Amino acid sequence: MAADPKQSETLRQLQEAFQAAQTQMAQLRQQVEKHAELARVKTQRDFIQSEKDRALRELGEAVFKQVQKGRLELPSTFAPLLKALEQVQQKAEAQAREIGDLLQEGEEAAQRLKQKNAGGANSGVAPRTKKL
Repeated sequence: MAADPKQSETLRQLQEAFQAAQTQMAQLRQQVEKHAELARVKTQRDFIQSEKDRALRELGEAVFKQVQKGRLELPSTFAPLLKALEQVQQKAEAQAREIGDLLQEGEEAAQRLKQKNAGGANSGVAPRTKKL
């Protein structure tokens, strides 16, 4: 018994569509894997850069401390960098003082409010009576 030619054509078209979908899926998988590997490598690069930045910062801080203590003298070409660092350090110290002052003012205001509220309970004025 021969297969219906219309069914055979439909089956052939379905198989071709299925093969095309499989090919596309394989290509997409390759692209996703490539992008995942790229993301992994970039993350690793960022981590290494972060480690490098931390190490350089620690080195710079150690050198700066030695310069401040007078144990290390840098060439005159470093003078602008040292001056910039000292200015930033002065700004940070000023900001820390400002924050301390604001915290102290807040504490003083809280104490005044606390005293005012405590003083209100013994004001000598009779409390208001409720009307029934």
